[in-house]
Amino acid sequence: MTKAVFFDAGHTLLYAHPDLGTVYAEATATFGVRLAPERYAETFVPVFKETTKIYSSTSTASDAQDVAMWRDITRRIYDRLPPLSGIPFDAWFETLYRRFGSPDVWRFYDDVETVLRDLKSRGLKIGVVSNWDTRLKAISDGLGLTPLVDFIVISAEVGVRKPDPGIFRMALDRAGVRPDEAIHVGDLLEEDVEGARRAGVRAVLIDRKKRITAGGPPADVRVVNSLAELQELL
Repeated sequence: MTKAVFFDAGHTLLYAHPDLGTVYAEATATFGVRLAPERYAETFVPVFKETTKIYSSTSTASDAQDVAMWRDITRRIYDRLPPLSGIPFDAWFETLYRRFGSPDVWRFYDDVETVLRDLKSRGLKIGVVSNWDTRLKAISDGLGLTPLVDFIVISAEVGVRKPDPGIFRMALDRAGVRPDEAIHVGDLLEEDVEGARRAGVRAVLIDRKKRITAGGPPADVRVVNSLAELQELL
């Protein structure tokens, strides 16, 4: 019987508004350089994939490590977009880092509040398990996520990051449930699915943009396109 449901934060519950590329474009425009949001988006995706492979092999976490990771990601984007070369990198990075730390940049997906309220009303323990720095606290408070869940486990705060099973064990302890009584929902195969499974927690992969092709996740991992589909799994 399921007694607890854990969720990843970014791209599961929250997304950058109106989109990641626009946030980058608006921040960059303050330096007098204008690029279409699509340029940032198409550059960010491969860079993010490259760096997550590097950092997923590191199980420890801290705010300092997250700053270094985002500096690395941002530097790679900067180096691949020649029009940015006239902008001081450090100033550009600091502007972006502050911007993405503001609740104003983030929004819930349309299904989030309804589903979280419903799950809580059914007596389930609701937790967030996220690879994020401690800026997530202010973002969560500002968006109104904090009162919708029972707890938030932030990698930089607890010192361990997904896919290390230790972070999921912390969530299990806070929920007061056994691994077989919990489900974790997230959008990344390695961090969310494999990490949860290593801790003995049932994993659900959310694919909001329907980009996951056949043969991606293990056959026994359920893929959903909306949180509303969780109802039938509980």
